[in-house]
Amino acid sequence: MTVRIVTDSTADMPAEMAQELGIPVVPLSVVFGEESLKEGIEISHDVFYERLARAKDLPTTSSPSVGDFLDTYRDVLKETDEIVSVHVSSKLSATYSNATQAAAILADEGARIEVVDSRTVSMGMMFMCQAAVKAAAEGASVEDIREIIDAMSPRISVYVVLDTLEYVRRGGRIGRARAFLGTMLRVKPILSFDGGEVHPEERVRTRPLALDRLFQMVTSNPNITEAAVAYSINAEEAETLRQRLSEALDGMDVQMTRIGAVAGVHGGPGVLGVGFLRGE
Repeated sequence: MTVRIVTDSTADMPAEMAQELGIPVVPLSVVFGEESLKEGIEISHDVFYERLARAKDLPTTSSPSVGDFLDTYRDVLKETDEIVSVHVSSKLSATYSNATQAAAILADEGARIEVVDSRTVSMGMMFMCQAAVKAAAEGASVEDIREIIDAMSPRISVYVVLDTLEYVRRGGRIGRARAFLGTMLRVKPILSFDGGEVHPEERVRTRPLALDRLFQMVTSNPNITEAAVAYSINAEEAETLRQRLSEALDGMDVQMTRIGAVAGVHGGPGVLGVGFLRGE
């Protein structure tokens, strides 16, 4: 039987892509007060960003439960007995831990489920899932796929620009002093995901300059084999950047996707990112 791939909604994978690749996506949830909504299923991207912009209290997020993973895995196990499950960095979410617990329960029933801490998020996870599906279709084993993903991890970079640090501050992901300084100077902060954690990279004075800097961060790297742009609310801005990158990367098919509710809670409206994979 062919190995199946599972991921979670922080991969920011378009629904059409997930369906085409045959990847079940276990959703995280965004919580407005007492209302918990599964991202991409019970709340759309458009509705989420509209609610976020007018929310007095910042929504929170929650990981899929062990039960959620058991339900998904059992459904997939009707077609195979081997799964590779790729998830958001364990330093950012309890998702990986809950998936691991579910896999251990099903191991007693004879299932082989390899749960992978991607040590990244969003487009980085998407690259990993695409490579895993391709390898599985070519007959790769669970061990082979795990090795492919692990080898990709240090070669993946993800950068995002925020309109403000206010949402990151309110969400507790970065120090209050840094957020206050960024707000006062009206800078556009650029953050990176490195070693599974969020790191401040630079402060740029205007949005156009920030997008130029993202462009430079991608194109200054040699031997790029995959690239993508992810946006929250401004598709035209993202498409312009995508086209610039495609031209600079010799016509590469630069992917474009949308940043979901869970990442949007922490980044706020206006968050836009780039991700890329360097060759070996």
